[in-house]
Order: sequence, then C-alpha cells, then structure tokens
Amino acid sequence: MSLIYDYLKSKIVNINGTNRWLGKDVLEIAEDLINLVNGGVNNFPPTQILTGLTEPILDPIKNIAEQLLTLPDISISSALLTLETCYGINKAFNTKLRKNQDLISYGNSLLNSIPSSDDQYYYSMGVEAWNESLNIPLLNSELNNLQSKIGSIQSNVNSKINEFENKFGLDYIQSTIQSLEALGESATETIKNQLYRLKAFVKKLTNQSSNNQQSLNAIQINYNSLVISPIKPVRIPNLTDVVGVIHQLAGWFLSIFSISGQALTALAHTVTSVVCKAIGSVGANASRYLAAGVLKSLPQLVPKVGSATGTLFGGAWAFLMAYAPYIALVAGLILIAIKWSKKTKLGEFIYLIGTTNNGNPDLGFARVAQMNEAQIRSYIIDFANRMINESLKTYQNFYGFILNNSQEITLCLNFNNLTLPQTINDEATKTSLWESFKPFLDEFSED
Repeated sequence: MSLIYDYLKSKIVNINGTNRWLGKDVLEIAEDLINLVNGGVNNFPPTQILTGLTEPILDPIKNIAEQLLTLPDISISSALLTLETCYGINKAFNTKLRKNQDLISYGNSLLNSIPSSDDQYYYSMGVEAWNESLNIPLLNSELNNLQSKIGSIQSNVNSKINEFENKFGLDYIQSTIQSLEALGESATETIKNQLYRLKAFVKKLTNQSSNNQQSLNAIQINYNSLVISPIKPVRIPNLTDVVGVIHQLAGWFLSIFSISGQALTALAHTVTSVVCKAIGSVGANASRYLAAGVLKSLPQLVPKVGSATGTLFGGAWAFLMAYAPYIALVAGLILIAIKWSKKTKLGEFIYLIGTTNNGNPDLGFARVAQMNEAQIRSYIIDFANRMINESLKTYQNFYGFILNNSQEITLCLNFNNLTLPQTINDEATKTSLWESFKPFLDEFSED
C-alpha cells in the first residue's frame, strides 16, 4: 500500500467504538466499508455470490471477482478512495463557492481538460473490457439471473439512511439546541454562535421538501429492457470518452444490485470518480461534481442530517454511505477489468477480408506502428469503411483480423454491420475463419 493510502487511513477516527471520517459526528462510516478497508472483501456477501457463480456465461464476472480476492490491495484502496470520494461529493454538494452554479454544468465543463496518455490507455482497456473480456452486451442477457442471485439491496440501504436520520436528523439538532439554550446567560460567544448556526440550519432543513424513503422506491428500471450495445471506439479519445466508458461500466455493474433508477446515476458518477482517482485521471474531479449535481437535482433522495456544530450538512454523505460498500466493490471490479484482465496486447498487422458470391475475396492489409490500442481499434474501422467505399461492393461476409509478431490472432471482428462491429471471441471460430482465408492471404503476400 502506498503512503497516500496510509494517509487516508489516518483520516478514519474511532470515537467510542464508532468510526468517523475526520472524527466528525455526522460523517459516520458504514461498518461493511470498514471491513473492506481492513481487507475483508472475501467476507462481503456479494463477493461470495460472484465468486460462487457456476454458469459458464457468467465466467467473466466470476473471474474478475476471484482476481479481486487475490489482489487485496485493490479492494482496500477502492474502499479508502470511496471514503475520500464520498467526502468530496458532500463538500461539492455544500459548496459556497459555486452556490449559484449548476454543478452538473460545472462538472461537464471540467471534462474539457486534456486527457493524459494513461487516460487514453485506460479508455482502450475500458472499451476492451466492455466489448470483449467481459462482453457486457452478452452478459446483459443474464442480468435478471444475476439480480435474483444477489437480491435487492434497497431494504438494507433504506435502513442505513433511517439510522442516519435517527442519529443526526432534525431531532438530534433540536436536542442540541435545547441543551445549548439551557446554558442561558452563561453561554459563551462561541456557544451563542453555534446556537445561531443550528437554528438557521433547522430553518433551512424544514423548508426543504421530501420523503426520501418514498423516492428511493419510486422508480425502478428493468435493464434487460434496454439495448446494451458494443462501444464503437474512437481513435483519439477525449476526457469525456474516457470518463464515459468507465461510467457505462459503473452503471451496468451497479444495476446487478437492483438499484433504483433515481439513485443509479449519482452512484455511477461516484464509482467513476473512485476509479478515476485510482488510475490518476483528472476525470475524478469532474465526476465528483457530476454526482453532487445529480443529488442537488434530486433533494428527495438526500436525508436531512447535520453536525452538532451546525457547520456541516451531511445529507450527501449519508446517502452515499448507505451504498458505500457496493460502490467500493464495483470500483474494485472495474479496476481489475481494465488493469489486469487483458491477456494479450494488440499487434501491428491488420487484415481485412470481404467475400461476395463471385470469385476470390477482396483483401486489405496494413501495418500500424506507434499507435495505442484505442487508435488501432479506431484505425481498423476506418480502414474497413475505406475498403467498402473504394470497392463499391456489398460484401456477403466481411472480417477484420489483428495479428501480433508471433502471428497470433489478438482480435477478430465481424464487419457485416460497420456501425457496430461484432467481436468474435470463440478461439475455434477465429482459427477456422483465419485458416479458411489464409491461402488467399498467402497469394496476396506473394503478389
């Protein structure tokens, strides 16, 4: 573990047996999240369910869950970064600097930053995870199955939020006010200022509408009813692309917990911020403001809780902390998927093969150098479009292959739909296709 994580651990303060971020009363930390911080991901029930999956179609999720167990630093760092991110979102939610500014618009403006080379690398890995190693479009057909195995977490979440409201809600603040008022003339100026803040706090909270319990259950989305498509990669991704692919992964993974639609967007931005922090992407700050902006726009989701000092509204923290263990788990799974799941790097040799009912197939070849994976993936699609335009043909079958220096097939694409090329993952199918076209390729290379 790096020094930064030791530093984050030092911000967890245990007061009378209860862990609190920075020692602040309302910033109470979920016990399940503390267990993850202490390396207990193997004891977290959702992890046990994912590692116990038996259906072959679910192997991609099972595999990354198993890898998460073998790399405990990833789950620990995800839990610590979840704490830091929840605190950062709560700060953004309460910001006075941008009090009159639309936080969603501000978050989107931060996405105009220039992505680093690492960002571009993780973009390509995110696309690869979505389209190939995880194959989310295929996995989504099993979403109902996954949801039934894991079960809904909403009852547990609602219970956690109710606990926050019972501990730090209006009754808690009113009780503190009564205790301070009882001091009468003996109250110091500091106490009088605290009393003023608390009364203003109560007035502000009572003016807010909402019954968060009702809203959390208000909207449910059936994700199996949505069309989950492969991601068409761009050659030179901007920060919006980088953050976007992580956000898509976050949203899909969160959906396996049957999370309500209203909460899902804010939580997906939160997971995205955690993952971006872990990979060192500037997209973390943009996602932090986007999450805060979504919660601002849905005040009915945010419980009315605050500190005894009257200086800290903890509603965003309380909402996120109810989901925090799941946020940390999903962030860890995504980090495994985009950093460690890939077995083979793309090569430099690109072959295109288009067949018609008449004659030999049309062939295309290119060798690319000094391109990252996102650029190579984008290039092969551009190359395929040029071949179609130049040949003026409609191919019965159209395939693309990428090979490395060892002549291993690292990627095989079906280009029958150029808008959404289909990745062929089955090794036997890839080999059979390649061998059937290889005689023509040998002639092509001799020419």
